[in-house]
Parts: sequence; C-alpha cells; structure tokens
Amino acid sequence: MEVRDRLLHAVVLFGLALLVITEGLSACTALTRGPLLVAWLLSMAAALSVPAARRAFRVKLPAFTFDPVVVLCALGIIAILTLTGVTAAFSPPNSSDAMAYHMPRIIYWAEQHSVRFFPTPYLNQIMLQPLAEYLMLHTYLLSGGDRFINFVQWFSSIGCLMGASAIAGCLGARKRGQWIAALFCATLPSGILASSGAKNDYFMAMWLVTAVYFAFQFAKSVKWLDAAFLGVACGLAFYTKATAYLFAPCVIAAILLPAIKKMRWRMIGPALAAGSIAFALNAPQYLRNYELSGSIMGFDSAQGDGVYRWRNDSPGWKPTVSNILRHTSEQMGGRSERWNQLVFRVVTRAHEALGIDVNDPAATWPMTLYRAPRNANHETDAPNRTALLALTLLGIAILWKARGSEKCWYALSLVAAFVAYSAYLKWQLFMGRLLLPLFVLGAPLASMLEEVLTPTLLQLAACLLLLDGARLPTLENWVRPLRGPGSVLQVARDQQYVSDMKPWDNAASYRDTAQQSALAKCDTVALDITHFQLEYPLMALLRKRNPNVAFIHAAVENASKRYAQPITATPCAVVCLECAGDEKHLSRYSDFPVRTTAGKFVTLTR
Repeated sequence: MEVRDRLLHAVVLFGLALLVITEGLSACTALTRGPLLVAWLLSMAAALSVPAARRAFRVKLPAFTFDPVVVLCALGIIAILTLTGVTAAFSPPNSSDAMAYHMPRIIYWAEQHSVRFFPTPYLNQIMLQPLAEYLMLHTYLLSGGDRFINFVQWFSSIGCLMGASAIAGCLGARKRGQWIAALFCATLPSGILASSGAKNDYFMAMWLVTAVYFAFQFAKSVKWLDAAFLGVACGLAFYTKATAYLFAPCVIAAILLPAIKKMRWRMIGPALAAGSIAFALNAPQYLRNYELSGSIMGFDSAQGDGVYRWRNDSPGWKPTVSNILRHTSEQMGGRSERWNQLVFRVVTRAHEALGIDVNDPAATWPMTLYRAPRNANHETDAPNRTALLALTLLGIAILWKARGSEKCWYALSLVAAFVAYSAYLKWQLFMGRLLLPLFVLGAPLASMLEEVLTPTLLQLAACLLLLDGARLPTLENWVRPLRGPGSVLQVARDQQYVSDMKPWDNAASYRDTAQQSALAKCDTVALDITHFQLEYPLMALLRKRNPNVAFIHAAVENASKRYAQPITATPCAVVCLECAGDEKHLSRYSDFPVRTTAGKFVTLTR
C-alpha cells in the first residue's frame, strides 16, 4: 500500500506541474520545446530537493509469497499492458474525435506558442476541457511529432489500476482482493480499447480514482494535506472532461459525509479548502470560456448554435429513465444478434409500458435513432457486459449483507453518479466510452470476489473469465488491430490516420490532397472545415512532406472569429474539406482562382 500511496501522490503532483507549466508558459507565449524542457527539468530538480521526495525512492517492497490468484492477476495485467503498449507505439492517433479536435487544437497551440483561444468553426477545439491535450502537446513539442500521443491514455490506464486496487484496500480488501480489483480494471473492454488511443476518458478516470483515494485518506486522517491532494485531483479531473462534474460529487460526498457527520468541525474547513482548490485550478479555462460564450463551461453545443445540444432539453423522470435503460442496454451487447435484438425489444417495450418515446428528441441526439446494442471492438461503444453483470450481483450482495457500511455507500454512490449522468446528458450513439470512469471506480468492488467465491479454484476461474473477455479487445481493436490484415504492425503509419473514417470513404481525398505539388510549396495553408471537421489527417500528411507548414482556419463565422489567428502569415492555399460541388460556399475564395479537386476535397491556390 505504501508504494501505491507514494505513486498516487506523485501522479497528482505531476498533474499539477503539467497544468502550472502549460498555463505559465502560455501566458508568456513561450510554449516551445526549449522553455518546456527547462521547466520540466527545474520541476524535477525541485521535487528531488525535497527530502520526502527522495525518501519515496527508498520504499521497502513487500516480501513475495506465492499466491496463484495474485500470480494469475499479475501475469494477465502485464500481458494486457504489453499488448496495448505495442498497439499504442505502432499506431498514430486515429480515432475520429482525435482527428476533429484533440489533435488539431494541439497543432494550433504549438503554432501560437500558447493555449489561448483561436478562430475555429468547431468550438470543441477551444472550449472543451484541455488537460489531456496539454500533456499530448508536451509530448508533441518535445518529440517533434505525434509518436507518443497514445501513451497519455496508456499510462493513465496504469494509474487507474493502481488507484482501483488502492481504493479496494481502503474498503477493507486484502492483498488478493486488491489484485482482483486491478485485474477487473485492466480487463474492461472499453478501457483496453481506449488505452492505446488519443481520447481523454482514461486520463479523466485516473484523476477521478486518485480523487476518490484521497477522499478515503482524508476521511480517515482529517489532515489538511490529504484534503489538498483531494482538491488537486478533483480539479485535474474537472480540467480534463466535463463528465467529472457529474461523477465526482456523488462518489466523494458518499465518502466524506459520514465522516463529516462524526467530526463536523474538524472536517468542514479542509473539505471547503479542497473544493476551493478544485475550482481555482480551473480558473484559466473558466475565464477563457466566459469571454467566448458568457458561461464558464462554454457553449452548450459544438457549433454554439444549440442544435446539437449535449444536455437534455428539460429535466424529468422520463428522460432520466429512458437514458438509464438505453445506456444500460448498450453495455449488454453480445456476439449473438438474437441476444442483441432481445435486449432491444425489452428496452423498447419498457418505454412503451412507461409511456415514453424511445427516440424522444428532448433526450436524444438529433438525427439519431435508438438501435440494438452490438459487440463492438471500438473504443466509442464497446460493451462491458461481464463487468456490469458482476458489479450488479456484487452490489446486490453488498446491500444484502453489508447494508449501511462504507462499502454500501460507495456502491450506491456509483449508481447515483450514473443516474446524474443519465438525467443531464442526451442519449446518443457512441456514448458508452463516457462511462469508462464509472466502471473503473466500480473495479474496487470486484475485490469482493475473494469473499464471495471462497474456494481458490472459483477465484481463478473468475479471473480467467475476465481475461478471456479481454482477448478480443486487446487483439482485434477495430481501429488499431494487432492481428489480421489491418494490423498496426503491417499497415503503414500514414495509412492508419484514416482507420476510423470508413463511414465517410474519404481516405483517397486526404492522400491525394496532401500529394498535390501546390501544397508542397506552401508554408501556410488555410483549412475550411465548415462541412467536415476531421482535419488532422491532412495536417499530419502535409507536415510529413513539409515540416514547416502551418495552418489557420478559414470561413469562421461564429463567436471565435474575434480571436487572432495562430499565426499572422497570409495563406498561399485553401483546402476546403467535403466542399466538392458546393459552388456557393467555394465562391467566397475568389482570390484563389485555381482549383484542384481530390475526391471530396477542394484545394484553391492563386
């Protein structure tokens, strides 16, 4: 426990340093390789100058005792981490969200040496919480490319394993139970698929589990230092993804409120300080968003027009119940289409019985219809069926045998967080990934398998079942497969940027546009992403041919147009994505009369 405790402290301090360094250098317009390297070297030197930090390296490891369950869990975790690490190393960032906003914002920040807002038709690039991309930006600047981008999520998965097992210890689990909790976390299909990509769900989950761990520590110690680490971890979660605002309060309140009830006056001051720290850390992004939209959270939709609004149009029990049913059904997807259709019919009939429209537009993403779940090896909607069933059964066992206990309140807090999530956000396809942090927080409850399955053979069987469920997500990721003809070990890196774009069938458009000779000689390219926001593959392909090329956005008509462009240079070419045939839109570029069409993309030059 001592090793994990010190590592979790170090993880939080690293996150704090990441935030301070990024915002500090950004304020000086100095986010470049040199200052960044100096800042990290000074941070490490300062950390090592503290005696407590030096003592952290002198941790006495526990003596090894052979335990078949522990050995199986350890070997299984090592195998999964090794395979996902190989996947992360041999694949570029290529999920569609990464192509649309995670990676483009990094390019524009690097160009302007700052994380200030810039003009963009796709407001997600500036207003969504940026902490994961801050770390990606650092790897991009220090390495000179996107080679290490995927490791942000991969290392986050390790942090979640440590945090989940440590929380299991806080809940009273013994060594074997803690290892089972770690294996449960490591074998989550959605987690395995996400750990080799460039999204931010695992990164946020890491801060959430560290916050929960320090909430347990604070509830027991009532120390200001533990409260400070709790506040920092919460703040980092909020700075990473807005769903943390829905998850964290429910879980942390369930941990702290019983302690506050016993030690009211001793707890209130540090608890308020923790909350103040969490929100104070987010002040830079709050201020930028308020300037943009009048709200510290930014606009309620990616285009700022309210059409694709994330939240339910109106609160109430009907949208909440509908979303609970639909989200749950998506986690139940299996290999049998007959099973998937059965789940679909059960959910639709439940809606009918309750008088709820299963596709109510007030609680459903526009132009989206509820469908049967599927057994997807895709990070956006991979089901965690075995994990959900296990947590449900364990939750029932807790309510039956340990009602009113710390473990019971913790389990109920996860349910409350899920209800809050369903009550606030509209249902849409590919939202299963957003529940990954809740499954990670549920992993500590899996330590109860040691108590429920008393014979060791049954525990081994349960671990083998978890590992079997991890096999296909690990080897046959639909976007980044390790085996098969599309393996990341066989397909060229350049070709993998469009692996998640099969629905649009525009791989040739990216490739042919990047190969045009006019663009090869152009150092400043304006990108028009009004019709299609997935711009990063073109950026990456052009930068491979011309490392000095810079980008700005064209045709920005929303509130962000008042910001200065990342660079002041005049573009020598415009690339309009998905603009072929749209003469009305292209007519705005009369200063660029020479047109070249590559599939659905149009390049305009003088």
